[in-house]
Amino acid sequence: MQDPPPGLTDDDARRPAAVVVGRSGGSTPGDRNRGNSAWRPASRWLSLAGSVAAGVAAAILGTALHARGWDLAGLTVPLGALAAIVLVGSTAVFAAVCARNVYLSPVVGGVAYLVVGWFAAVETYPLVLTDTGADPALPAAIAGSVWVFGVAVATLLATLVSWWALRPRRPNRLRAV
Repeated sequence: MQDPPPGLTDDDARRPAAVVVGRSGGSTPGDRNRGNSAWRPASRWLSLAGSVAAGVAAAILGTALHARGWDLAGLTVPLGALAAIVLVGSTAVFAAVCARNVYLSPVVGGVAYLVVGWFAAVETYPLVLTDTGADPALPAAIAGSVWVFGVAVATLLATLVSWWALRPRRPNRLRAV
């Protein structure tokens, strides 16, 4: 076992043990340049392909989930549509943060929106009902409308959250008062 360099010991009062990281398991900024890092970013094409696949999967799973409702005193609350919207948003944020690229968040949401729109536009048997013109409106049609328009809102919010999470951090500077 190697001893840590003399400047990075546990006994040093300026650098407590919680900050000292050994070279065997951790990575330092210099390790990325030398190729010794355990974490390597995926290629852009692989990240883009993964984001497209994540968007398709979120759209399919969300479409299967969106029609579930909760009957509350005669009013059907589209909880399945809300859960499906959260699924798309969280998938978009996850893809962007994993690839450390904020542009992948709208890719996931855009692909999901295109797939959901295609499911709603099928002529014979649409998987997403959006016709709320019936009197009274069908709960499945309300859930379908919430699902279709909620994907767009979730994409915008996920892009903002991804931007916030991936923005460059400024070092905290203490000002003398």
